[in-house]
Amino acid sequence: MNVFKKPIVFLALAMLAMPMAGFSQYKYETGPFWDYFKDLQRYDISFSYQMPVGEFSGVTQVRDGGGNYYGDTTIKHALNAQQAFGASIGIAVPFKGLGHISCLAFAMQLAVSQYEWTDLNETYTLSNSFIKPGTPVNGTTQQFSLPLGIDYRIGCDVIKTRRLPFGAAFGLGVIPQYNMTSLNGVNNVNAGSSMSATPYVKAEFSALFGFCFRLRAMYTLGNVPLIDVNHKLPNGLTDGPFSVSSKSNLVLSFVIVPFSFGWRETRWFNTFDTYNKYDKIN
Repeated sequence: MNVFKKPIVFLALAMLAMPMAGFSQYKYETGPFWDYFKDLQRYDISFSYQMPVGEFSGVTQVRDGGGNYYGDTTIKHALNAQQAFGASIGIAVPFKGLGHISCLAFAMQLAVSQYEWTDLNETYTLSNSFIKPGTPVNGTTQQFSLPLGIDYRIGCDVIKTRRLPFGAAFGLGVIPQYNMTSLNGVNNVNAGSSMSATPYVKAEFSALFGFCFRLRAMYTLGNVPLIDVNHKLPNGLTDGPFSVSSKSNLVLSFVIVPFSFGWRETRWFNTFDTYNKYDKIN
């Protein structure tokens, strides 16, 4: 049968073929995986404010408002870290094109952060409340981590374009981490250290204003032991033993792609996408 003599059949075949042709024409073409690590224009630097939530578990003193001692009790209660900041350097490596300006990417960051747990020797009262100590025991945690995950990315930073003003990414993965925690000013307690891995989810929003800037939110949860003190602290600071662990962390980051000023995928006067020889912009 000659389809050109059957207009309806010809149009039906043409309409069925158009989505396939359009998909192949506008699909982002990824390059060799390891070559992306040589591309400085894909690296980012971030500075973060963090909101870790931890847990105190152990023995604490019971006192009244006048400081009278009534013995010890074993309790668990939540801790909120203070002065929690961090920084990282990272890259997202495309490995699967999904559309004209979208892809799946392998994301990794080399990150360091520090935060403080305050008033670890709070005393418990007969009215089920806490009293801040006169001489507080604070702990400092230093964390070195390497978040690894898979991102769905769309927009300007996928194809390194100056034509698209915005972008976004949504990802999940795991954070291998090393934590070292010490008690400030307490000499007879060894610093606690631990290695662990916790899952995370994240979302990013990108905008291009000369440089590419991003706002990133990453949330991780999981029980991570930080320090375990198995004896009484000197000078009546606390009776112990006690332990501190991390339960979750929300990380809010300001991200800059420092070499994005060199993105040249499309200038305003071009009529084509330079990364894709098959694509034409009307």
